[in-house]
Amino acid sequence: MQRLLGELRKADQAYGLIQPGDKIMIGVSGGKDSLALCALLSAYRRFCPAPFSLEAVCLKIGEPFDTAPLSAFMESLRIPFTVVEEDFLPLLEKEKSPCSLCARLRRGILLRQAEAMGCNKLALGHHREDVMETYLMSTVFEGRFYALSPIRQMEKGNVAVIRPLIDMKEGSIAALARRMDWPVTKNPCPVDGKTKRQEMKDTLRDLEQRFPGALEHFQSALQRER
Repeated sequence: MQRLLGELRKADQAYGLIQPGDKIMIGVSGGKDSLALCALLSAYRRFCPAPFSLEAVCLKIGEPFDTAPLSAFMESLRIPFTVVEEDFLPLLEKEKSPCSLCARLRRGILLRQAEAMGCNKLALGHHREDVMETYLMSTVFEGRFYALSPIRQMEKGNVAVIRPLIDMKEGSIAALARRMDWPVTKNPCPVDGKTKRQEMKDTLRDLEQRFPGALEHFQSALQRER
């Protein structure tokens, strides 16, 4: 926990993620990454030089999962918790590759919810591997170079998206979640594990096996571009 807190602090200092008086809404899926984001930001409040407050919002898209364990987890972290229910699954069923549309719709709903709650930042739990997978997908399938950024002020509205876990390894987050026995919720997405992102995840794993240290170099290259 302490090591990842140090990495969060380093990211905050490097990218200017948190400013005094920020009210940050955390997008909570119930997965290991969003729970780690909640736990780390909650702990970071104790020594961050810039005082800030937190809200946690879980977006349910017609998925039948119990949010009671998440509510109890947020209560233990002293983070107010809200569940927002939407249902745009019929829209996704018409798409051949629904992941991109799903991500945009989710982000749009969370941004509107953040504004409605008076939050000026939306924190998302993307980690190092998410950044690499997104970069590969945009290159392979879209013919452009695009990488998730640590902080981005949205063109519409007054909310900025921040990614405090952006330089953290997925394996480190997973190990912490297991050690702390957090109430991780299984992804209810019907195409989980069968997506282009999963193919990129497999590609990165194969690359690291063939060329040990490749992911560290990949991360260094992305950091220099920032």
